[in-house]
Formats: sequence, structure tokens, C-alpha cells
Amino acid sequence: MSSTQKGARMVPQAPGQQSEELAHVSSFAIIRRGNELLLVKKLRPEFTAGKWVLPSSVIYFGEDPEAAMKRIVREQVGTEPKDVKLLQVQSYGDKHWDLCFIYSVSIDGVGKLHPDNEKAEYFDRGKLPPEFRGDHLEVLQNFEVKSR
Repeated sequence: MSSTQKGARMVPQAPGQQSEELAHVSSFAIIRRGNELLLVKKLRPEFTAGKWVLPSSVIYFGEDPEAAMKRIVREQVGTEPKDVKLLQVQSYGDKHWDLCFIYSVSIDGVGKLHPDNEKAEYFDRGKLPPEFRGDHLEVLQNFEVKSR
């Protein structure tokens, strides 16, 4: 471990107190059509309303990341995922730690979207919408850099 990396630790909490440290484990779908990338425009939750995101979600406790990815595509994009392949695992944060499983997913088309999603559209990679959520852009950019 380098001097800039921090080791994971569990901090005991007094009854009734919540830790300042938080961990999210998520799966993200990279769904391509040629040079285009599928994004979903969110209606809810409120902090994501109006933002475009990669199909993604927090993994349920004990859920396998690949099974979560398949669930996420079915729930959010309304279609059966095919050719699900783990591409990368990314780790971010300090007190708020994100562990992100990045998958390549193929689909035949977009189905009935989850009620929290307004629409799903393909965007040229060079012309992503300005409302593309910053943390999802960071995941995408880090994936592209590490994939070269």
C-alpha cells in the first residue's frame, strides 16, 4: 500500500450514533451502440432529477455484482441484458467510499423504463449532455483511461 492510500477500517460506534464513514457498492452498465452510449434521464430521487446517468444502482447487501447488473438493466431499462462482462472495478473516496463494478452489457432495445426514469437515449461519446451527472462522468472517464 502506498503512503497516499488508506487502509479500510471499522470504527466502533456508540449505540444510537451513526458513523461518518459510509460505503456504497454499485454496478454500472456501459451499453454501447457503435460509438454511442446509453444514458438514462432520472426523475427521482430528487438529488438526481433532471440528470443523465449510466444505468446503475447500489448493490443489495449480499447480492452478487453481476446478478445486480442484470437486475439493474431489467429494472431501469426494461429489457433483458445479454453478454454481461465485468470490465473493471473502481474505488473512490475517503470517508464516503464507493466501490464500483463496471460492466459491458448488450441489449436488443430499450423496454418499459422504471418509474424513476424519464427516458433513455443513446448519445455520441463526444457529445454527452451537459446534465450528465459528474460522478458518472468520472466513472466513465476513469474506465476509458484505464482501458487504453
